Amino acid sequence: MSESPKPKKLSFPQLLIAVWKPYRSLSVFLTPYRVRLVLGLLAGVGYAASNAAVPLVIKKVGGSVFSGGFSQTQLLSGNVPTGGPDVKDVLWICLLVPVIMLVRSILSYMNTYCLTWVSLKVLRDIRRKVFGHLMEQSLDFFNRSQSGRLLSRVLNDTRVAQESLVGIVGDVIKEPLTVIGMVYVLMRIDWKFSFVTLFLFPICLVPLIVYGRKVRKAGKAEENEAGIMAVILQESFAGIRVIKSFAREKFQLDLFDKSSEIQFKSSLSVQKSSAIVQPMIETVSAFGVSLALFYVYFGHLGLGKFMALMAGMFLLYEPVKKISRIHLILQKCLSASTSIFELLATHPTIVDAPEARVLGRSQGRLELQDVSFHYGIQDAAAALEKVNLVIAPGTKVALVGASGAGKSTILSLFLRFYDPQEGRVLLDGHDVRYLQLNSLRDQIGIVTQENFLFHDTIRENIRFGRLDATHEEIEEAAKQAFAHEFILAQPQGYETMVGDKGCLISGGQQQRLAIARALLKGAPILLLDEATSALDSESERMIQVALERLEKGRTVIAIAHRLSTVLASDLIVVMDQGRIVAQGTHQELLQSSEIYKNIYELQFTHH
Repeated sequence: MSESPKPKKLSFPQLLIAVWKPYRSLSVFLTPYRVRLVLGLLAGVGYAASNAAVPLVIKKVGGSVFSGGFSQTQLLSGNVPTGGPDVKDVLWICLLVPVIMLVRSILSYMNTYCLTWVSLKVLRDIRRKVFGHLMEQSLDFFNRSQSGRLLSRVLNDTRVAQESLVGIVGDVIKEPLTVIGMVYVLMRIDWKFSFVTLFLFPICLVPLIVYGRKVRKAGKAEENEAGIMAVILQESFAGIRVIKSFAREKFQLDLFDKSSEIQFKSSLSVQKSSAIVQPMIETVSAFGVSLALFYVYFGHLGLGKFMALMAGMFLLYEPVKKISRIHLILQKCLSASTSIFELLATHPTIVDAPEARVLGRSQGRLELQDVSFHYGIQDAAAALEKVNLVIAPGTKVALVGASGAGKSTILSLFLRFYDPQEGRVLLDGHDVRYLQLNSLRDQIGIVTQENFLFHDTIRENIRFGRLDATHEEIEEAAKQAFAHEFILAQPQGYETMVGDKGCLISGGQQQRLAIARALLKGAPILLLDEATSALDSESERMIQVALERLEKGRTVIAIAHRLSTVLASDLIVVMDQGRIVAQGTHQELLQSSEIYKNIYELQFTHH
């Protein structure tokens, strides 16, 4: 899959316009949870109000405790006035501080909890949507995609989009209200002091803006490299046999180290830029405190009022910092959501026709009519060219020929993994393009030369053929595939884990489990693509017996390079360079096809 284009640097107004469409599309995921979302937002509004009330409470408490306040001279000389309100009244007034902080804390918790709940639900839904969309894609999509990049889309991009979506919804309401409320309260307490001190806030924002750009740039490099690392990991695990057989562990480790080093530099840049902002802002704030103290000295400001103003200033810092980061969050949201919606905009090439019919139990008659097909690779020869073939119900047909002759392509067309560019593929006289995909594939069982077993138990791997199968049916399928005995010999029998792609059992055992899975499906059509290629002679004889049992009442199409497995077929089709060059029984082809005769002689006379 190609890399996403590098995003342009956008001004804040441009960013708002650019992010609007994907953000609006993402907001659909919030709709099912709007009640919890509204509760969270209301808690945020309440938090903003209680936050703004804190300086007022401190002013009230300070004014009461210190009885009208006192100057710096009185504080330094220890000449504090002793008059004031009654002790009980002061006690109740003092309790306002923990009360307002308790209310503030509860509202903060409710805001965080509700938005986190919504956030995690949205993440689950976005991931499900993306993964479900990927599962609907046609085989050609996966042929040209990198699995590691798809993993990164499902795991990383969805998380960033979800965090950005809920983060913006929460911050864009709570933080501005907090700032507005706090500024209003500070101005009410002492507008001159507030005006002078707030003048320093734009200076505090300078390091946020300057280093925010560096964080953004380094963060994008970090995210991009995370996608590259996902590709390295996925391909290393999937291709571990090839890596070990070529002794390329060091080569893969070097690739991983290179990616890790780039991530290290990007992460360090992010952390350096983030870490320097706080000390710079605190330094500027310290000047602000000094200026405030100077003002207190000349203005003879009461201690209660001073404490209230300073508390308000400190409580103002966090929401202002969050508002300044909205630009960065929007940028992340734009980048992640764009990649997600580009993926969601990718439509499968193989889909059900608008009025596709559901096929019942198939008779098993298959036909190719003037079929031509190519895989879309530039300058590549056609995989099939003007192919005509009729397969009668209940017959066993073998496809033979050199590698690349088009045998596996025919099986893919019957399964409708692809549609031919020319001609028609028919099942029971119906064009497969007008049959529902699921009902078509329900009619076909398949065993390939590259069998895939899931990292699960033997029982569950066989059950994959028919999910509602009983234990008895699973064991019967295993017996027909001559797998039952070796399964019972495993440490936990049918509950034995087969390992990643079946690595804990032999190739022949993997093959027999795959055949048992196809047998359990019980489809009227069985496709065998080198189904006995991984078996020794004894196992092969067992499978031949099992296949003979299947032939009765079923259509079997087998691809085999070893003619010994297909000599008794009702029809043998000889292919060469995407064309059918001959067809007939074994004896007929020995007389009529030079290609078939050469294959036969190579296999049976050169031992």
